[in-house]
Amino acid sequence: MSKDIKFEYNVPVFAGAPDAGDDEPVHRDTPEYEALDWETTKMGIETAEELGFDAAWAPDHLMLGRDRAEYECWTLLSAMAGFTDDINLGSLVLCNDYRNPALVAKMAATLDVISEGRLELGLGAGWHEPEYEAYNWEYRDGFERLMRLDESIRLMKRMWDAGGDGASFDGDHYQISDAPCAPTPVQDPHPEILVGGQGEQVTLKLVAKHADVWNTDVFNGDVETLEHKTGVIEDHCETVGRDPDEIEYSWDGHVICTRDEEKFDRLVDLMTPIQFEEEYQDQAPIETESDAREFFIMGTPEECAEAIERRIDAGVTKFQCWFIDFPDTSGMELFADEVMPQFQ
Repeated sequence: MSKDIKFEYNVPVFAGAPDAGDDEPVHRDTPEYEALDWETTKMGIETAEELGFDAAWAPDHLMLGRDRAEYECWTLLSAMAGFTDDINLGSLVLCNDYRNPALVAKMAATLDVISEGRLELGLGAGWHEPEYEAYNWEYRDGFERLMRLDESIRLMKRMWDAGGDGASFDGDHYQISDAPCAPTPVQDPHPEILVGGQGEQVTLKLVAKHADVWNTDVFNGDVETLEHKTGVIEDHCETVGRDPDEIEYSWDGHVICTRDEEKFDRLVDLMTPIQFEEEYQDQAPIETESDAREFFIMGTPEECAEAIERRIDAGVTKFQCWFIDFPDTSGMELFADEVMPQFQ
């Protein structure tokens, strides 16, 4: 194929299955993962690398799982750098407000060095207000969070460019003075920057200005929305004077890949209707199998390939997959054996 299509693995950093008899809903990302266990999570990452997935991505949350148990993103990525060899490592996406951006620039440079150039740096403005409240971070309005993200990206790029010479930055939200970043990242000029978010007037313009990759979340993964959003980014690129071909588009969502009809029906029943956080209540409902097929990649390998092809036609080249049968890896294995080779 003319496009370089990549298939990537979303790391189960929390368990989403409820306790037996628990009235709490399953978490849509890991509905069969019953208890967070390091060896189980690590096994998934190692399996993804063995199967030829291009990258492994970790979300940046702190308390989404059952019993509010979840692995911290950057610590996990650092550990992954030590026991993997070929698979890229990414944050999907790092919350800008949780860490000082000058420190993130240094952390990213270090991880890129020790992973020998395998870091993909996903960044976002943040959204999960309960985490802000629990950990005593200030939760600002959406526009200010985005302006802070804009400054953070510019500050980080300046530090990577300056290296040991030191960088200064005097923004409205962040300031540094002669801050060195040595060693610099292995990747030239820096690791790819992925920006996640959907807001058309501010977020997607920020993507046009700064991002190498735009990431759509699970609630915007239908083809119609993808086509609309990528068109908005292209319009913003024209405004800011950037070639839209410099930006790659990624799809982040759920995958059910099986020829077992009973298993398919069980997983669909388990994950639908999709449970929404309060911040997403205005999204289109995903209540039935028909709804889910609009947003997710699901069915037989042939059906999965058709769903992928439709998104490629909409401009997507990176597929970041939540295999919702995990810790069963048979869906991921079937996907790698029968779906991925059709696009590589």
